[in-house]
Amino acid sequence: MAWSLIVPAQFTRIVGGYPTTIDQYPIIGQMLRQQDMWAGSLQYAQHCAGVIVTSRHLISTAHCFQFDAISGRNYALPKYWKVRLGSSFRTGGGSLYNLKNIIPHEGFNKSYYFNDIAVVVVDKPIKSNMNVKQSKIIQKGLSVKPYSGCVVAGWGAKEFNGAQPDQLHYTFVFIINRNTCVERYKTKQAVIDDGMICAGMMDVGGLDACVGDSGGPLIHKGIVIGLVSFGYSCGHNYYPGVYTNLAHYTDWINKTTLAYK
Repeated sequence: MAWSLIVPAQFTRIVGGYPTTIDQYPIIGQMLRQQDMWAGSLQYAQHCAGVIVTSRHLISTAHCFQFDAISGRNYALPKYWKVRLGSSFRTGGGSLYNLKNIIPHEGFNKSYYFNDIAVVVVDKPIKSNMNVKQSKIIQKGLSVKPYSGCVVAGWGAKEFNGAQPDQLHYTFVFIINRNTCVERYKTKQAVIDDGMICAGMMDVGGLDACVGDSGGPLIHKGIVIGLVSFGYSCGHNYYPGVYTNLAHYTDWINKTTLAYK
């Protein structure tokens, strides 16, 4: 496998994007991961993103919450995380929530990123306002036609190997024909299954999600249809971004949010 060339979205950003404010995308939250102790206190930094689905739940990507061999930490444990909602900036503002539970999909495959979805449970009800709102998710079995325009938003890096911006950004992408995406990623030994959709600017490049955007929303006409999952480089003109296909997981989301409150 050539996964050293595949960039998980938690290591990517909104490439070629534009600054925006949280009131334009109030459904998005920041997943803050615990860092090393500094000056005797715990520090947290934005690592992934999530999408609000109920007053107690967000959805994100499962690859954000895995065991890390370098630190020896199991990031599926809620003690390592907080959620920030209602802020345009990754370094402050909004409201912080502790996590009660993290439920990665039981079928997540860390080699191929199959079933790259997780439910995050916060420890108290989310208070809605103009900057914090529940999302609308695509219905089971529906699909968006190729070449349809979408928006992706997040705090990820603005270029490959670049620094993450403090302010929320967004960019425009287009749904890519599945067969085209499948054939192109075959050259990287990556498999595009029914739980994935592809979006980008084919043969143009420069617009994409990137490092730090993992778990953030892919939005079509106000409906969340995908979550930022992985890609080759960022904003590549041959390999589009790959997103978790939410229409494939509506039953799992409903079952999991009902089981974990």
